[in-house]
Amino acid sequence: MEMKAAQGVLSIEDEILVVRMFDALDLYFRLFDIIHARFRKGEIEEIYSDPEKRKEEYLAKTDLRIKLFAKFFATCLKRLKDEFPDVRVGGPALCSMNKTVFTKIFNECKKAGVAPDFISWHHYTKSPEAIMSAIERARGMCDDFGFRDCELIVNEWHFFGEYTWADLRSSDPEVLRRVWSGPASHNGIDSSCFNLTMLSKFQTSALDQAYYYGCRNIGSWGFMDERKQKYKVYYGLKMFGDFIKGRPEMCRSSSEDDGVSVIAAKGADGASKAFIVADYRAKAKEIVVDVKGVAPDAAVKVTAHDYTRDLVTTEARLEGGRLVLEKKDENSAAFLVEL
Repeated sequence: MEMKAAQGVLSIEDEILVVRMFDALDLYFRLFDIIHARFRKGEIEEIYSDPEKRKEEYLAKTDLRIKLFAKFFATCLKRLKDEFPDVRVGGPALCSMNKTVFTKIFNECKKAGVAPDFISWHHYTKSPEAIMSAIERARGMCDDFGFRDCELIVNEWHFFGEYTWADLRSSDPEVLRRVWSGPASHNGIDSSCFNLTMLSKFQTSALDQAYYYGCRNIGSWGFMDERKQKYKVYYGLKMFGDFIKGRPEMCRSSSEDDGVSVIAAKGADGASKAFIVADYRAKAKEIVVDVKGVAPDAAVKVTAHDYTRDLVTTEARLEGGRLVLEKKDENSAAFLVEL
């Protein structure tokens, strides 16, 4: 649940209005009959969203505006935590893990004597390493300020390939073809295997929560097009859902290839075991998985997800404790293996 009450106030060009904004905060927080109904124990409040989104937006242009926003954030945080200590409050859903902005926010929080329960940001990229690096930097930054209990939330994340934000809105036929068709398209097989890679890596990272930006069922950021034809990302996320269903316990797994991720899990009784191995742009012709301890005659079910197949049962070779998964082509691909 986002706290959007202040969003319209911050979209201003005259810094003088900021003084009036702070004067109004005291009145705002006295209206308990209005806001108390919104804040219930255990809920999360996120102060602001996308504050630096547009060039004319509040955090753009000047260091002064960043400082003003940081003070606004800390002021809201302090009053909310004083009045509603059981509500988890943080934010501000930056467009990136912007250390400069977070540092100023943390400095103001220190002055106000308050600590955020979480910080949040968005990440759109084609690089799993970029997301993981941002998480590590965020954790280190929070710890350095003494906010060791501050949680990390990536509240929007999505594959973003070899195109621009303007390309996503283009009507040019060539741009449309490049962005919306083929393996590297916005919701294609690269995008889907990127998702599976991130879902695997998130589990052992310092991240506390992550929210995939599939903001609607139908549309360019959803799971199907306007004709209700499912995108590749739908099948990848369904594969992950099938994988974790009935298997609450993660098992140790690792990959020697930077472009190939693996995640394993088992049921509470240990009877049901499975793993997902995802090749994200590694261009391997086959994937070999060390599965020592699996009997040569064991029943193995393999489901393939690639450029031409959508969750299709396929064959695999079990040779001397190694499972060989053959790819159809060099594009990204993923396999769900159930033992």
